[in-house]
Amino acid sequence: MQPAKPAVRMTGFCLLAGFPVGGSSACGDLAVESEAVRISPEPLIEIGEMEGAEEYLFSSIGQAFFLEDGRLVVSDQGVNEIRVFDPDGTFLNTIGRSGEGPGEFSDVTGLWLTPEGLIGLWDAGNLRISAFRADGELVSAGRVRVEEEGEYSAPPEVLFGSFGNGDIALASLEFGGPPDTPGAIPDRWVLARFGPDGEPRGALGDLRGMRRLRGQPLPFTPLPRVAVLGDSLFAADGYEAGIDVRGPDGGVGRTIALPAVDRSADTDAVWSALEDELRARNREMYLGMLERLPRSDEFPQIGGLLADDRGLLWVKLYDVPGDALWLGHGPAMRPGAGGEWRLVRPGGEVLGTVRMPDGLSPLHITEERLVGVQRDALDVERLVVHGLER
Repeated sequence: MQPAKPAVRMTGFCLLAGFPVGGSSACGDLAVESEAVRISPEPLIEIGEMEGAEEYLFSSIGQAFFLEDGRLVVSDQGVNEIRVFDPDGTFLNTIGRSGEGPGEFSDVTGLWLTPEGLIGLWDAGNLRISAFRADGELVSAGRVRVEEEGEYSAPPEVLFGSFGNGDIALASLEFGGPPDTPGAIPDRWVLARFGPDGEPRGALGDLRGMRRLRGQPLPFTPLPRVAVLGDSLFAADGYEAGIDVRGPDGGVGRTIALPAVDRSADTDAVWSALEDELRARNREMYLGMLERLPRSDEFPQIGGLLADDRGLLWVKLYDVPGDALWLGHGPAMRPGAGGEWRLVRPGGEVLGTVRMPDGLSPLHITEERLVGVQRDALDVERLVVHGLER
């Protein structure tokens, strides 16, 4: 019996010529400009509804990617399951369920395509790395072994990327200090490399996390932005526009220095815009916290970092106040939605800029398509696919 497909909408594909940032064209105001890439202004596929068949309803989309044959794989962290859709958005099957046994999940926080073409999954609740075929068959599962003592003894929580040989980078979080610590201090993410069977491969160094003042995160805090290409880890974790390139042992070999944007002249306007948006959303708790914060003129430069299947880095220019942590939806370290993205070669050459469709947080980018998360006017999450022309 074929499942109903009420939640999929396919639309036309319009390719755009280059336009200045913020410009428009006959294809509409979501024009995308770059010498290297053009994005369809309208989605090819949308999956997700407020009500209907359960397989098309999402409670909290985590990650998503395309298989080589075009099928879509997406994790729903709210219900701890993986769903597979065919290339036109028709539901095919579900992988896993909540639980502690093989093929069951407690806290799905990582999803990736393995070098063998399998679905890799990191379950932070069960400390387990699993690999599945797209039909749901469990191929392998291994628990991560954590040291009893030492610097890397805390259980890892978040997947920061997968390497070309099948290893993955996992990170554990250490909070930045007790609430009475003076000044704003960052959390600390401790990175380590693990094999597909959970065997530790070695340390990958530290990254700074969100900045906290008196225990509360700052609204314009930088967050660690990480992408992995081959055996190199690209990471930005500060207010700067630079991206550190780390080798297999976690050591920083070089830094990609991107052009910085000076926003100091807009400080008052940015903080006022944040206050207005919090008031519009009835965020009374944050409004109370805002009254006690110093209004710094320091803002992050990078709001997202992804690597596409062609080996290019997509680097989001931090949007103030749109990328403010206090205004976010979904996982905190998900790339910011919409905005201007730079396309950068791993060596540091900037190829051009791309304007992401409004409200779209990209998750995976291939040769011809981009998949991401978008929320509609009713705050319903959807999985959205746009076409690419390179």
